[in-house]
Amino acid sequence: MKAEPDEAVAALLEGLDLDSLLQALTRSRGYEAALRDPPGRRGWSDAMPTSLSFIQLEERVDQLARLLTINKAQAGASVAILAPMGQEALVSILACLRAGLSPLMLPLHGNELELLRLIEASGAVMALGTARVGPLRPLLMLRNLAVRAFSTRFVGGFGHEVPEGVAALDTLMASAAGQPLPVGVSRPALQVVDARTFAGPLPVSEKMVLGRALEMSRLVKPLASSRIVTALVGGDLAALVCGPGMSLLTGVELLPLGLFSLGDLQACLEGGRKAHLVLPAAMEPSLARSKLASHPALASLVFVQREPGERALPAIDRPDVAIVDVHVQSAAEITVSRR
Repeated sequence: MKAEPDEAVAALLEGLDLDSLLQALTRSRGYEAALRDPPGRRGWSDAMPTSLSFIQLEERVDQLARLLTINKAQAGASVAILAPMGQEALVSILACLRAGLSPLMLPLHGNELELLRLIEASGAVMALGTARVGPLRPLLMLRNLAVRAFSTRFVGGFGHEVPEGVAALDTLMASAAGQPLPVGVSRPALQVVDARTFAGPLPVSEKMVLGRALEMSRLVKPLASSRIVTALVGGDLAALVCGPGMSLLTGVELLPLGLFSLGDLQACLEGGRKAHLVLPAAMEPSLARSKLASHPALASLVFVQREPGERALPAIDRPDVAIVDVHVQSAAEITVSRR
């Protein structure tokens, strides 16, 4: 008897999680690039753009996971993360899961009251973030929130411009190498927040992320030599699936834009490699009117529709390119379809 689609997906993903995928890629393709910053990153974050190989990504995840265990938080405790979907956010998510902690992706555009409610609702015992994202100062926000949120007892920041009262993670991570990781701890859920309504936190399992990522990869069919370029900066299920989930499942290099820039987007499409471009659906009309719509590097286009209603026009018309629509019902529920 033929297995139902859900049963087939479950069988393919049996025993897999984000951590095991990263470790397998580290063993098989360790020196290849796993994650790359956009060329213009310094302009919006003060950090020089870099890339991480699978070996380097694995090393940073392991170091941060060991550092987080020093705080001896209860298994499954929540860790708030305030950073755009990029190197820092992905390292934080994977490190939390490896340490038996539940990562909570906070929306960057939330105000202090909205973020405080989410932190208190999750009972976050730690908070991690980046120093600057354009005009935003996430670490200063997290430091202020930690003073008001009774449960939060540790705030750590990536980069050189870490404010007083916040632990400098890049310095401390290497010193935690001897700290043992917890053993026998079950994998916790990730937590996501609706970018429009701030509803949440909502739990999302790794299996759900990988199941949707498998569904997506079957539609766009990424080759190992291609790259995924995503303009999604938040951390709901759609962003996790279209970026880190699909990248780790397929071993394809991920380029998260962090803060959208047309120049960065164009630069990420150059170099001769095929690109799978992920954009908010509201950007489709602008892309359709631009020269980038006919760029030869485009292998697929993924448009994420978070607002209810009809698709914006004009729409892209590229018969040679796989076009996928992701409709977001909530931060933890999406549907994926090919046009």
